[in-house]
Amino acid sequence: MNLNNSLNIKRLSQLLKNDLLLHRKMILIIACTLAVIFTLLPLDVSDTGAYFLLLYVGGFIITSLAFNDLHDNAKAAIFLTLPCSNLERLVSKWLLTGIIYALSLLILYVVFSALNAGISAWRFGGSFTIVDIFQTDVWFEIGKYIILQSIILLGAICFKRYTLIKTCLALACLALIISILSGIIAWIFCPGCTHYDFAFHYTHHIIGLGFWIILAPFCWYITYLKLTEFELK
Repeated sequence: MNLNNSLNIKRLSQLLKNDLLLHRKMILIIACTLAVIFTLLPLDVSDTGAYFLLLYVGGFIITSLAFNDLHDNAKAAIFLTLPCSNLERLVSKWLLTGIIYALSLLILYVVFSALNAGISAWRFGGSFTIVDIFQTDVWFEIGKYIILQSIILLGAICFKRYTLIKTCLALACLALIISILSGIIAWIFCPGCTHYDFAFHYTHHIIGLGFWIILAPFCWYITYLKLTEFELK
């Protein structure tokens, strides 16, 4: 079996541990920054808006830095000679900047919102409640973040500088293309339709649904191919 296509849980866990140790200072800085933000924010236990904002903004920034080592010749040699497959390298970065970040942020948010609610209940009286992490909106947004994060992950390996800005511009161009394509398809199948706006909306919805379904797997696959190209250089 080709090592670059293999996925070994033991090697993957070791790679995750290695990444965490290697970037422990940055992780500590991020954790402290989030702690300060949560301390200063008047967190409302019934509102997860602050969590969603930090999930997307913080997550996209962190993801855009995922492959910085690959763009540094000295660090790239170390990264690419680790005893693991390219698939494991990709999964490790995806887990750290995607699922692990989202869940760690959620835990931190719940802890600080609980402390905030506890202090408020102690000072002003009243009931003590914490964020309901099982509400549908929380996991829907996390799922949406995981899908959109795949674009930033691809941008992180494609662009050497200004990763987030270039990726956002590419995404905006893609959204424009989808809108134009939706309009063309709606016009082709209903050129004389009196309800053109409805036809455009319906077509845009269908294309958008397909876009969301194939987006993440497509980006992961292209990211894997780009990672393989770096190994061959």
